[in-house]
Amino acid sequence: MIHRWLYLAAVALLLAVPACKKPTVQKPIVVHLFRDLYSPNAHELDHRILEFQSSNPHLSSGAPVVVQTINELDYKTALKNNFDKNIKVEVIILNSPSDIVDAPTLAAGLSHATNICAAVKACPASVPAFLAAGLADDRATASQLFVDYLGKQK
Repeated sequence: MIHRWLYLAAVALLLAVPACKKPTVQKPIVVHLFRDLYSPNAHELDHRILEFQSSNPHLSSGAPVVVQTINELDYKTALKNNFDKNIKVEVIILNSPSDIVDAPTLAAGLSHATNICAAVKACPASVPAFLAAGLADDRATASQLFVDYLGKQK
């Protein structure tokens, strides 16, 4: 009888040991966003970003996705002053396609842009959102996840 209790205690201990292992916490993938903080659509875009974040987005690897707006630079000034050299972002949202005149280096991205006018309640105006050139791996996947979310109607 005593042996049975020792056996059951040993089995219970072995079953409990793996449960004590600390879960690994994955480092979040930060999507840096360039946009005009003072555009007519800024308020609606703020809401869409918050909705995206509250949906608890994750990559298939389990890494969480976080969006961070770059707010150190004025929109117009940044577009006119060597945008690609001064600003490191993953996603760019323009007020309109015509803003590309000030930043011809972004023209290639505009051809792959998603029109998010419905997301920011700006239709029929075109509000292009696109990924910066040269992204790879998890940053590209996380950025595309965010742009796809913005492209969906509520």
